[in-house]
Amino acid sequence: MKKLNYIWLVILPLLGLIACDNNLDKVFDSLTVVEFDDAILRTNATGRTYSITSIPTSVTAGGTTTARLNLVGAQRSSDLTVRVLVDPATTMPASSYTLSNGGNVVIPMNTSFGSLSVAVGRATSTTAPIGNLVLVIDSTSTDFKPSQNYKRLGFSFRN
Repeated sequence: MKKLNYIWLVILPLLGLIACDNNLDKVFDSLTVVEFDDAILRTNATGRTYSITSIPTSVTAGGTTTARLNLVGAQRSSDLTVRVLVDPATTMPASSYTLSNGGNVVIPMNTSFGSLSVAVGRATSTTAPIGNLVLVIDSTSTDFKPSQNYKRLGFSFRN
């Protein structure tokens, strides 16, 4: 039994030394990924794989919000254009919202962020139904891939 204790006294420090990796010169060389910033910061809506943020509207005024996109990977030496599409899960008619620049988001060179403005029209009435606008990052680019967990972002507002 005493020998077993001595073996543990030798093995534990050795495991501690082996577990330490002091190599701090790691270079990110994985695939470049783009994701919605709000999707990371907010919890998912009930029964959905993405968050839904409310855009306040009234019968006298519409609303505007900004969705920020993150570039996860090495910064580029040229601008990167990311296409954002409207997901088929959207329940709002296309006439009730506008995406800036037609849904194309430019992430400027040597930065990691781009912005997409979403403008919604005023509500038709105070009892108008609340619908959802769901945005998704286009996955057809060969330059980057959308993050599988954070490629969708939802907004809700009165139509």
